[in-house]
Parts: sequence; structure tokens; C-alpha cells
Amino acid sequence: MRFKKGVNFQGISPELILGLFVANEVYALYGVNMTVTSLLDSKHSRTSLHYSGNGADLRTRDLKAKADADKIAKEIKLRLGIHFDVIVESTHMHMEYQPHIS
Repeated sequence: MRFKKGVNFQGISPELILGLFVANEVYALYGVNMTVTSLLDSKHSRTSLHYSGNGADLRTRDLKAKADADKIAKEIKLRLGIHFDVIVESTHMHMEYQPHIS
């Protein structure tokens, strides 16, 4: 796992840390060293979970095929369960911990 220069990880939730380790394992299955491009830094929407330490952006441009991003996101979500959302966006993959009350 690598972090883009300037990524602020002070104050991220323990749940998001777990999510990052799981995501890193899945990226490794595809032969890619995962790069975290944003945590508690950068500009995001006003209601973004990045600001509470529960959102992460992961680089997708290092993947061999664009279709791999969808496969990786699906596997991360499967491993982490209902309290995580994993969304492939045009420039990166967004992962967030958002507990759902059952």
C-alpha cells in the first residue's frame, strides 16, 4: 500500500483502516500495488465521509484493464459487507465506511 504525497491519514476510523487493508489484498490479487490518493484531505462534497475519517480514494489508473476496477470494487464490497460502499468513479475508486442500522 502506498500513499500519494500529502495524504492526511491522522484521524481515520479503525473501520476504514480495516477497509484499506482488505482493499490492498484485493488489489494485490490483480498484481497492483494500491495507492491511496485521498483520505482526510482534498476537496470533496459537503457531506462527504472523507471529513469524518470514513472515506478513501484509491487510484485506478495503475490497473491493467478498466474492467478490473469494477471487479476489484465488487470483491472489496463482498469482503467488507453491508457497512461499506465501494464506487468506481471516472478517475478513482471511492470506498467509505457507513454503518447501516438493521
